[in-house]
Amino acid sequence: MRFDRYPRYEGYRWTSRMETLHLRRQERAAEKIAHAYPLFADQIAAPRALSVDEEKERRERMYDRSEQRMRDLFARQWRDARREYFACTVEVRERIMVEWKAWRGPANPVCFSYVMEKHNGVAAEKSRVFREREAAMIARIDGARLAQTSLL
Repeated sequence: MRFDRYPRYEGYRWTSRMETLHLRRQERAAEKIAHAYPLFADQIAAPRALSVDEEKERRERMYDRSEQRMRDLFARQWRDARREYFACTVEVRERIMVEWKAWRGPANPVCFSYVMEKHNGVAAEKSRVFREREAAMIARIDGARLAQTSLL
C-alpha cells in the first residue's frame, strides 16, 4: 500500500528571539495589567515567569508530546483505514487499489479513506444522511419563517 512517511522532526529549536521574548514576558504582563486596570495596577502582581532553562524544557516536552500525539493519530487512522479496506470484498478492494495507485494527491490516511469510501458505499450513505439532515433543517427553517410572517 502506497503512503507518505510521516516526517521526523529535528527537535525544538530555541532561538535568541524566543529567549528575548521570554525574558520580557513578566514586563509585558505588568504592562498589560497596567493598561487594563490603571487604578489597581500596583495591587495586582504579574504572574511569575519561569527561568529560561525551565521554559526551554517545558516547550521541548510540549513539542515532543504534540509530535507523538500526531504520529499516534496518523498510525491509528492508517490502522482504521486498513481494517475497513480488508473488510471489503475482493472486487471492491481491486477497484480501490486501481484508483489508489493512480491517485496523484497526498498518500495519507484521509485521502485513502476518501478513495475507499467512494467504492465501498460509505460515501453514498454519508451523502444520503447529509441530504436528510439538510432537508429536515430547511423544513424547520421554513416552518419558523412561515410562523414569523403570520405574526405580522
